[in-house]
Amino acid sequence: MSQPFIVIEHQSKNPYFNLAAESYFLHEFEENVIFLYVNEPAVVVGKHQNAFEECQVDYCKSNGIHIARRLSGGGTVFHGPGNLNFCFIKNGDDASKLIDFKKHLEPVISFLRSIGLPAVYSGRNDILVDGFKVSGNAEHVFSKKKRVIHHGTLLFDADLESLRDSIAPKNHITFETHAVKSMRSKVKNLTDFFKQSIDFKGFNNQLSAFLIAHFKATTYTLNSADLQAIEHLAETKFGTWEWNLGYSPKFKSTVQLSNTNSVTVSVQKGLITSVVDGDQQEETTSLLVGKPYSKATFALAGFDVII
Repeated sequence: MSQPFIVIEHQSKNPYFNLAAESYFLHEFEENVIFLYVNEPAVVVGKHQNAFEECQVDYCKSNGIHIARRLSGGGTVFHGPGNLNFCFIKNGDDASKLIDFKKHLEPVISFLRSIGLPAVYSGRNDILVDGFKVSGNAEHVFSKKKRVIHHGTLLFDADLESLRDSIAPKNHITFETHAVKSMRSKVKNLTDFFKQSIDFKGFNNQLSAFLIAHFKATTYTLNSADLQAIEHLAETKFGTWEWNLGYSPKFKSTVQLSNTNSVTVSVQKGLITSVVDGDQQEETTSLLVGKPYSKATFALAGFDVII
């Protein structure tokens, strides 16, 4: 007999808490899980991505946008008000067959169609409406317990300007890396397609009711032990610089300092390990090596660089 579904009721908008919660449900629970949440503004990179390349770090810092890393692979997505995140965690019999984006997205697509939106599954694991991406998705398998996590976004009325600015290409920096790169897509909010007015809370409630009925789920409220464990995980992993930025695969980066001057550095675990190119003085090299790859580090060496 298959395990039942539970829907988690908890209202945190902290992206580090919610990503830690997903990990906790995947590894510690036995039941199948439905978890819906809305985060504060955040750029969320895939596990194997270079956060320094994928997002405008300084822009995010200046505008109160969190940078976070999730358990699953895939590309970068934007979270924030007006963007609903959904997470399904399911048990299976064969860990090698648990990745199935189309199957896991069927109830979400059915819901969107039920409210009049011509949603379709794309071959790139997205949901499209009229050719525009409205949902990005990723999956990760916990082989030991034969459990899979599928999580995705639904752009309802998200701040698309902040989305674009926070992940804009960096024309003044080049990267050499084996990290997974995001595929850019044309995006739109679901509100652009609605024929009748619906607010975000109503949309959230309708999706929740649809999924509860679809999976015959019962409600589960996090207890004090759950909350303590999740908060500890957020504090020691998902909210740390070492995970969100430092976990980026090693890379080389050429930073344009002026029209005629540039410097190339090697970076590992988010730290500059060597200056590998450029006519830099020994003093400059010593100021960079061993320091985080950041605007502040380059400023110490007298360079005004936007990371």
